[in-house]
Amino acid sequence: MLVKLVLKVILVSRLATSTITNHLIELLPAQERRLLLRHCEVVQLQFADVLCERDQKYRYLYFPMSGFISLVTELSEHKPLEIGVIGNEGMLGVTMVLNLPNAPIQAVVQGKGTAWRINASDLQQLLLYCPSLRGILKQYLFILIMQLSQSTACAHFHELDQRLARWLLISHDRAHSNEFHLTHQFLADMLGVRRSGVSVAAGVMQQNHLIKYSRGKILITNRTALEHASCECYQNGINEYQRLLGTPTTDSAHRLRTPQGAP
Repeated sequence: MLVKLVLKVILVSRLATSTITNHLIELLPAQERRLLLRHCEVVQLQFADVLCERDQKYRYLYFPMSGFISLVTELSEHKPLEIGVIGNEGMLGVTMVLNLPNAPIQAVVQGKGTAWRINASDLQQLLLYCPSLRGILKQYLFILIMQLSQSTACAHFHELDQRLARWLLISHDRAHSNEFHLTHQFLADMLGVRRSGVSVAAGVMQQNHLIKYSRGKILITNRTALEHASCECYQNGINEYQRLLGTPTTDSAHRLRTPQGAP
């Protein structure tokens, strides 16, 4: 037990000096932050891990520090459709702030990384004694609802190339890297379109030097041009988040622009 405690203290110390943290935890007053982290453990998020199932009770809740989690909905006889993404700007399980113990949607890891994990019952107790934590999570829940409604409108009204650019930007923001693993089939499933459509749209982006694609890996080569290719939904989402919760301190650190040597 003592060894585990020492290792946790060392890990927390290292993470405190890292540029990649969880923004919601950063916003907490020091006392509430320490109390929350005392009940958390750092876990690895592995690609394709299912963190919760729809209508099932939460076992754990997650505050990602790196990597990202997809919120996925399913209809009978249809492939899963992604309707939201959570990275280090947010939290998986925020509906607990409404005292609802069941997950409203499935969550799957789509970008590996690390997260603070807390037992659902522990967070439920902390919410009774931590007013700042309650307030911040309520604000984030409102943001998440707005983002889900924006994604619905985007899927209905905007062209595939715009939606693809938006999805790549959202993933880039949360991956903390210019390169991440995404196949054309995965992108098609997440966007709810045919694989051939994604291949054509991604091919045009590669020809225009926005991205490089090889063996299931996508490299963002011109972030600024990708932003211009996206619809307004991407920036609207950022504006809404910043209005309520400010800008994550790591935002500028991982939003890399055109790398040296890129066209």
